[in-house]
Amino acid sequence: MEKEINIKKLLYVIRKRIWIVILLSILFSIFGGVYSVFFTKPLYESSSRLIVNAEPELMNTLMVMIEEPSFLEYVIVDLGLEKTPEQLSEQVYAESIEGSSIVKISVMDANPLMAKKIADATAKVFQKEVPKLLEFKDISIFSKAKLGSKPINDDHETRMMLGFIVGLITSVGLIFLMNFFDDTIKSEKEAELLLDLPVFGYISKVDTRQKSGLKNKRIKVKVRGASHGTIE
Repeated sequence: MEKEINIKKLLYVIRKRIWIVILLSILFSIFGGVYSVFFTKPLYESSSRLIVNAEPELMNTLMVMIEEPSFLEYVIVDLGLEKTPEQLSEQVYAESIEGSSIVKISVMDANPLMAKKIADATAKVFQKEVPKLLEFKDISIFSKAKLGSKPINDDHETRMMLGFIVGLITSVGLIFLMNFFDDTIKSEKEAELLLDLPVFGYISKVDTRQKSGLKNKRIKVKVRGASHGTIE
């Protein structure tokens, strides 16, 4: 019973200021959409594939090498890129497709053509340099990278939905914070919920203009009584 009353209190507090929930949810959704469309830099992905016939342990070593900055220096020199190996390492990702001998080298870049060039150059450099380092030559290019036609991070609806959820959580937190600092009771229902007692009656609020009118009427009656010897 106590839990039911507490839930009623929470729902009443939220419903009393439901306009805050609606307003902030809409505003945060719009902000998420605007940020996604105008402030999110589009990224394109392109992937090249290699066939590497190696033992699992060696395969893991080879994939780690692909992402290593020291190895990617060869790619920077080959393409004449104006970026550090560490920066390029953040754009390159290598993985074995379903545990097979096919290694996928994926590259993300704001320029789709540059993503394609980096992916192909990484595969070519890998095929050329690995035999020098590990005396392993069983590497061949399976497929070259294709030009990405659509950004991989243009999911505007997801960002708007995320904004809506953030706005919803923020508004509920704000309502409870406002309610925490507001110690006034504004209705019979609120008094019943907070005190867990029935309300049998209430004192109506006297309007200022009515109060002023009553005061003037009393003064007039008093003056009339003084003049005519009557109270009414």
